[in-house]
Amino acid sequence: MKTKQIDRSKCTGCKNCEIACIEAHSTGGYRQGIDSGMRARNKIELDNDGQRFPQFCRHCAEPACVEACMSGALQKQADGLVICDSEKCVGCYMCVMSCPYGNARPSLGSERGMLKCDCCADNDCMACAVVCPSGCITLGESDEATVYLEEDSTCTR
Repeated sequence: MKTKQIDRSKCTGCKNCEIACIEAHSTGGYRQGIDSGMRARNKIELDNDGQRFPQFCRHCAEPACVEACMSGALQKQADGLVICDSEKCVGCYMCVMSCPYGNARPSLGSERGMLKCDCCADNDCMACAVVCPSGCITLGESDEATVYLEEDSTCTR
């Protein structure tokens, strides 16, 4: 399966991945997405050493967010992706509270429910990987949807 591979040591914190995410998920492009209160489904975080790194949904083998979802909006698909059906989402944010990595996020503005990385499931490529100038985010093949090439033990979450 297509995989997002992240080498934390290469992240410069440029936030191109966040901009590309908003643009990829907005019907009217980046500017319309921002004007309507859209937010990226990923984020740049700081670890305990003050180093920047991109944080994405890990599409966990046993996702706590899916367990916590009372409406059944979050489902783990056969391909390993954890996807949210916004029509079913009631906005209780139990998924937000249960994600150990902080990658399920409340939506803002005209969006409904919660947001999380869906690996650009509706597209042939992942927007974040296409625009990453440092090569921090690349595409590869793996059984997991998101692979961190360095141990994530210094993460604040």
